[in-house]
Amino acid sequence: MALRINDAEYYAIDAHSHMGRRKTPLGHGVASFLGDDLIRDLDEVGLERAVAFPLGASSTDYSEANQIMAEEMAKHPKRIIAFCRINPNFGPEATAKSLDHCLGTLKLKGIKLHPEIEFFDPNEAELMEPVYEAARRYGVPIIFHTGMSSKAAPAVIAELAARYKDVPVILGHMGVSEYVKQAVAVARQYDNIYLETSVVGWMPLLLEAFRGVGTGKILFGSDHPYNPLPMEVEKIAKHVGRAARLTADDFKKVFAANFLSLLCSQG
Repeated sequence: MALRINDAEYYAIDAHSHMGRRKTPLGHGVASFLGDDLIRDLDEVGLERAVAFPLGASSTDYSEANQIMAEEMAKHPKRIIAFCRINPNFGPEATAKSLDHCLGTLKLKGIKLHPEIEFFDPNEAELMEPVYEAARRYGVPIIFHTGMSSKAAPAVIAELAARYKDVPVILGHMGVSEYVKQAVAVARQYDNIYLETSVVGWMPLLLEAFRGVGTGKILFGSDHPYNPLPMEVEKIAKHVGRAARLTADDFKKVFAANFLSLLCSQG
């Protein structure tokens, strides 16, 4: 399995996808999307693995969804890297307990947070300290949804991320559009903050990120199944690759090496 770019083959990972099942679609029209579905789509474009986290649902603690993540990763251990999803609004004690279960018992590989859907402030220390402490203790990265509201602004997230310099923090969608410049600024400022490419569709903003922070701090992501995986792959492999004059080494970093380096802290 390999991603082909300009007649060369690359080991490639999608750092932002979703799995799960729910009774009705929420917003994006997806009710069920599990490991077999994800792997089918990875195979179509030549991606080896994907990071996956639960589909969003604002009034849940994600305990059932996180269990599904573990089950799907166990079925496809060489293809799926499952993260848990946490709703901090259930309180610091519940968050700490949930993360110990997800990261310690279920052996999930990272933490996903969505300040807009779960409607919390990512710079509120009381809510967020258990998340960062668990990430530090288990050696896993945190990925935040960023963009679309001030609650998910990169600079707000960076306030606490800056205190935990040993915890990798990924800015999912790198601010979408209105917050891309801010995402680039905080990624330049803090060594532990990384950018992820999904959803951003305007080339000047993509180029600002690639030129502003360099390919060593950017991760390819798709937001699949909400976004078509082939579209997101082509965006980076073809269009950004051409406009930013990416080299083979750049593609290796963006499509796999950068993300794998964040998992290395797990030992």
